[in-house]
Amino acid sequence: MNEERFYLYPMKRAAAVLDNEERSADTCHNLERAGINLSHVNMLKGPEGLRLLDSKGTSHGLPGRFMRWLQHGDYESETLAAHSAALSQGKWLIFVPVRGKNEARRTVDILRSHGGSVISHFRRWAVQLFPRTID
Repeated sequence: MNEERFYLYPMKRAAAVLDNEERSADTCHNLERAGINLSHVNMLKGPEGLRLLDSKGTSHGLPGRFMRWLQHGDYESETLAAHSAALSQGKWLIFVPVRGKNEARRTVDILRSHGGSVISHFRRWAVQLFPRTID
């Protein structure tokens, strides 16, 4: 929870916004049951999570500002803005490591089943966005 580091492009991770602590705990329980090692899962919440996400990169010097500048022309920028807004509203943000399409799909399904929103899979050179529910 709120691990002290700069949250860059979370390559090979699925990410989602969760509404509250209860949904976050339930999500983690189901991820663990699906074989995900929770020690590799990152979660952000509250003002401290917002500070660590550092959407402008200002708290991480010139390299941090430069990385965020690079991200402002792509889906990363939209996702970063949505993540920042969610943290500002008291929601939780989860980053789950995934290997391959099958594990990514299974993880997205778990995130979705717990009300996850702004669900995305950060792959090499691409961000895949998922709707909140399947219609």
